[in-house]
Amino acid sequence: MNQTEQPLWVFRLTGGLAARLIPLSAFLVVASIALYGLLARDSLAAAPFSVPALVLTAILVIPVHEALHGCGYFAFGGRPKFGAGIRGAMPYFYATCPGKRFTWGQMLIIGALPLVVIDIAAVALAGYSPLVLPAGLAFVLNTTGAVGDLWMLAVMLQTPRTALFEDTDEPAMIAWPGPGTQTPARPPRGLDPRGYESLVIWGMVGVGLFLALLFAISFLEVSLARASANGILSVGNIELASATVTNGRFSGRVSFLADLVLAAVFSAVLTWAARLLARRRRARKARRPPEDDA
Repeated sequence: MNQTEQPLWVFRLTGGLAARLIPLSAFLVVASIALYGLLARDSLAAAPFSVPALVLTAILVIPVHEALHGCGYFAFGGRPKFGAGIRGAMPYFYATCPGKRFTWGQMLIIGALPLVVIDIAAVALAGYSPLVLPAGLAFVLNTTGAVGDLWMLAVMLQTPRTALFEDTDEPAMIAWPGPGTQTPARPPRGLDPRGYESLVIWGMVGVGLFLALLFAISFLEVSLARASANGILSVGNIELASATVTNGRFSGRVSFLADLVLAAVFSAVLTWAARLLARRRRARKARRPPEDDA
């Protein structure tokens, strides 16, 4: 094999990478919910709740996401293939195009295409009440599902602009040297992250607590509002939740921004306390003298 056939680097979904993508994807869930909630706060107040529409959206978003990757490959002369798998307890779907190499610019477009197209379409529907809930769900699922794409794009931006890229069956993204490419002195940061396992673990704990508390706080607020005389739960001039019954149908609303703040504060405190207790427990075990063998 000659020098031109030596890859610059290979991008794979390793266990270390999956461990970091899981908390990052959870963060994207929270951030995308908050962002779309702010963009669509007026239309969400009058949005109809349709279970079939939400289920259909949840089923279609990821296949459409991967189909858009495939459209990008096809537009630049490739023949895409599709698949799914699990790595490090993290399920993933993918579109590949083995045997075809793409330029740096083409690969950036292919990688970002689903995130840009679906999210722009969802934002365009943010002011249309009949479709705002399915659009919001599509925005959240698509943004979260793009966590691997965002990581790959961040790695690609550190490669020479003359490099060529091939998305293989493994799946793995291979960067090949193109004409005039100089081999980088070091691999891109984030190619196969290792270390900081404690930070990753406690980050996952914090995000999990945040999501659980966000749901629990919202449910508690609506329950308290329903039990109140006027159907409203407020603190001072801030209305936290309201509950109404119209024609026998119950509906509730919460102040999403206030709930986000409360969930963030409580989850941070609980995560800090849990980490402190774990450290003290390890310290006690380390100081405990070993038992003599009988």
